[in-house]
Amino acid sequence: MLFCLLNCTLIRAQQDGVYSILNFGAKGDGVQLNTTAIQRTIDSCAKNGGGKVIVPPGDYLTGPLFLKSNLSFEVFPGATLIFSDDIDNCPIIDGKWEGIERKVYASIFTGHNLENVTITGRGTIEGQGERWWKAHEETKARRKEAGITEREPDNPPGSPLKVPRPRMINLYNCTNVLISQLTFLNSPAWTIHPVYCQNVQVDGITIIQPYDSHNTDGINPESCQNVRITNCFVDVGDDCITIKSGYNEDGRRVAKPCEDIVISNCTFAHGRSAIGIGSEMSGDVRNITVSNCVFNGTLRGIRVKTGRGRGGVVENIRVSNIVMSNIRDAISLDMYYGDKDSGTYAVTEETPFFKNIHLDNITAHNVENAAHIFGLPEAPIEGLSITNSNFDATNGFSIRNVTELDIRDVKINNREKASLELQASRFVRIDNLIANPGTFDTPAILLSKNTDVLIHHCKSNKKLKTFLRSKQTKGLILDSNWINPDQIKLDEHEKE
Repeated sequence: MLFCLLNCTLIRAQQDGVYSILNFGAKGDGVQLNTTAIQRTIDSCAKNGGGKVIVPPGDYLTGPLFLKSNLSFEVFPGATLIFSDDIDNCPIIDGKWEGIERKVYASIFTGHNLENVTITGRGTIEGQGERWWKAHEETKARRKEAGITEREPDNPPGSPLKVPRPRMINLYNCTNVLISQLTFLNSPAWTIHPVYCQNVQVDGITIIQPYDSHNTDGINPESCQNVRITNCFVDVGDDCITIKSGYNEDGRRVAKPCEDIVISNCTFAHGRSAIGIGSEMSGDVRNITVSNCVFNGTLRGIRVKTGRGRGGVVENIRVSNIVMSNIRDAISLDMYYGDKDSGTYAVTEETPFFKNIHLDNITAHNVENAAHIFGLPEAPIEGLSITNSNFDATNGFSIRNVTELDIRDVKINNREKASLELQASRFVRIDNLIANPGTFDTPAILLSKNTDVLIHHCKSNKKLKTFLRSKQTKGLILDSNWINPDQIKLDEHEKE
């Protein structure tokens, strides 16, 4: 009779489309390896047309799991999935890492060519990343000894890692993906990494990694379309969110952009940047909005990075309603990533471009650098605006090689150097800028080698010795500024 009751309960649960991993032999004692039991649960659910796999309260040690279509995987409150750190027995699969298609270690959740996939629940995913981090450091040292500095070739013989590390969630060519509510801790590498996916929603998750853990990014959509990241808290050792589309030649070969991305109502703490784009952007990144977010303690706030050799275009970026504090670089748009050569080169397929980037309603408090913005001489940033914003910083804006620059209704209170240093830029409008550098001996605005600059309705402290100092700027117009004439220092030819 007891056997009949248990068997009937199992059948009924399956008929209802709910599959508990306990019914397939899993034990939540934190000791037994449950990979086979959990995978059997997933496979049974998929075989019967889909449904929900549930993880009841308990601690479940598991290796990599392979998801199926039409399946919801729910980790209950009080339940923790613990990823095995047995490196030698972790499967190696086809995947992608740092913008290159290659072999990788399978992740705790891996999926290829799926549709209608949900990973959810109020439970916890524990990555046990420390052993992976140490193996990465040793492998990195061996690569350096072997003179390998790029992403390829593979790791030298005898390295602790044969291929790149697992992620927590790594999905390829999947459609209709929902990741929600869960808490992710101590990932071996990037935490959530969808690749070539469409219609992805990441909502209400928490990601926490040690600040000194390497490459433990939070959420990295790569070459994906229609992604929404909302209501999340991310505190990691690398970038909190980074949008990518492939590395150099391999990225241009695949040629799949990352586009139509919404990021909103999130909070970011620590990490190398709160929101990043690149540097792997060779397949293009476009149509990105970031709104209503708080950054506190990240190394950088908004960061877009690339370098010669990448190719690709980053365009149509809108950032609005951001509050950031305790940050080194509030805004960093850098086209010299990995390359500090300031020379001018021919434009080729390896030349990257930034276009139509607009930042509005930014409040930045206690930051070191308000903005570092550096385009390439052969590929200036095209169409950049910073509007309706306030910056309290050690250093102000440093901008070079931008075409069609609009700085409007911005206040900069900085303690060192000029509030705005602008070089080698064209078609510039500076309108209603309030600039207060740290000392009365420091100019508010420094111009050098610019063309067609309008400074309108700007003001600063009347005690400032120099509001504007300009050298080799052509087409400079000063109109209706609240400054004294003796606060303007121009080259002789500019006075004409």
